[in-house]
Amino acid sequence: MLDLDEATARRIIDAVANAIDGKDASAKTFGGTPFDLLSEFDAWGQGNNNSKNDTSRTDALTIAYLLFTGGRIPLTGIQMNGVWFRPDKWIIGALVKKGRAVIDEQKQEIALTAAGWSWVAGVLEALSKTNKSAP
Repeated sequence: MLDLDEATARRIIDAVANAIDGKDASAKTFGGTPFDLLSEFDAWGQGNNNSKNDTSRTDALTIAYLLFTGGRIPLTGIQMNGVWFRPDKWIIGALVKKGRAVIDEQKQEIALTAAGWSWVAGVLEALSKTNKSAP
């Protein structure tokens, strides 16, 4: 469990989103218990997820998830002080479909792949270049 309260987690998520996407994150789902109905990836409803394009929203939320998990995202949510944070189902599904993450059903986790980490490096490098060009 992370020693992190919901208010601080929301601040972190929005700070990352603002740095990358220029606005607060729209997807911040918290609950008082684990999201047990999502303990199997099939329950994430990814049949219609045809995401083909990366967006700054995807970049921002993925970076926030990695800050909280180090690259292994629990299917039932990220446990914090008294709450669980559920990553956006569509974003996670897109990461899996693009080979940036895999499902570890035994551990009930989504794990970033080498390709996923390489993509994250590109996102951060682009952010670094953007910040260097700012006045």
